[in-house]
Amino acid sequence: MNRRNLFIAIWAVLVCNCSNLLAQTGHFTYQNPIRSGIDPKGLRDCQVLHEQGVWYMTGTAFPHWSRQETEDCLNPGVPLYKSDDLTHWTFIKHIVERPAPDKWYYRRFWAPEIQKINGKFYAIFNCSNPEKGYQGQHIGYAVADHIEGPYKVVTDDKPLAAGNDLTFFQDVDGKVWAFWNRGREFGIGFAQIDLDNACFLTEPVSAITPGQIDYVYDETGKIRTEVREDGKVMPKVKKYHTWDAIGIEGAYVIKEKETYYLFYSSWTRGYEIGYATAPRITGPWKKHEGNPFYGAQSKAACAKNGFVWQGDVQSPFNQVGHNEIFKGPDGRYWISCHGITIDAPERPSLVIDPIWFDECGNVRSEGPTYTPQTIGYK
Repeated sequence: MNRRNLFIAIWAVLVCNCSNLLAQTGHFTYQNPIRSGIDPKGLRDCQVLHEQGVWYMTGTAFPHWSRQETEDCLNPGVPLYKSDDLTHWTFIKHIVERPAPDKWYYRRFWAPEIQKINGKFYAIFNCSNPEKGYQGQHIGYAVADHIEGPYKVVTDDKPLAAGNDLTFFQDVDGKVWAFWNRGREFGIGFAQIDLDNACFLTEPVSAITPGQIDYVYDETGKIRTEVREDGKVMPKVKKYHTWDAIGIEGAYVIKEKETYYLFYSSWTRGYEIGYATAPRITGPWKKHEGNPFYGAQSKAACAKNGFVWQGDVQSPFNQVGHNEIFKGPDGRYWISCHGITIDAPERPSLVIDPIWFDECGNVRSEGPTYTPQTIGYK
């Protein structure tokens, strides 16, 4: 065989091998923020999950904030979207609809989430109804045999608890735990829960609390107060010490190997995500020293709260947060959350990116990304 024929033969083998390799692999391309098929007014607190070969998503429908609500424009309930490719979405329906005004869960439907436990689907929501004595957010949930429903509200008569952003986590022993935001004093708390009877089996205790705040005191040693733009009377702050000082929310729990991970968000510098770890679901929980690992800073929030802005000058985002974790198309862990761009501050959108664990168990990510991303996988 002469050199020319030998070269052709080798080239043919390489092409064949490459073709076989490509046939066994795939790729997924996306670009944040993802908006196709989603309500043009936006979707906040986005959760993505995969069921029976289909991608599903829920989140806070418009109106996203109480300042957007009027009697003629109330949150319609818990929305459900579906997709074949994670980037183009179709609205299906509201799996829990806003009920009559006499129900405790008449307003808001804040930060819903769906968890599959023991073959059933639990749609968690956070609502209020001041006219019925339910000031602030309260937590409820509905259950169904299929992710698309129909759902039955388990907490129809009364809420499970006060607070918001509740998530469920089932441990390896079958016990189910609830984690949720219980306010600044308690931070994110947790308790074991009986899902069938909507009651806690253990007393709620704190897992983590917000970072340090120095307040302004008067001559008697009492904290001074000031009136915010929205009319609320709040303690007067001298200094916020950490990225998560103002408050923490958006709990989500996973277990990787022998470590439990509690993800959470804070809006102190914009909207950013950190996590805490524990050797057991009951703790003790320790915040990661490298927090936050994901998110975006707002120049306005940093200036207002006494921080030096250290964001990405190229990024379109000034808020990225309130995350959940799901298994992506490559079989790895991915993060889903909402991002708010500088040019569209009233339109929260879906943001997704891969995350991974390094050799020390630390959570890593190259996001939030905003340029086209292609992820290869086998």
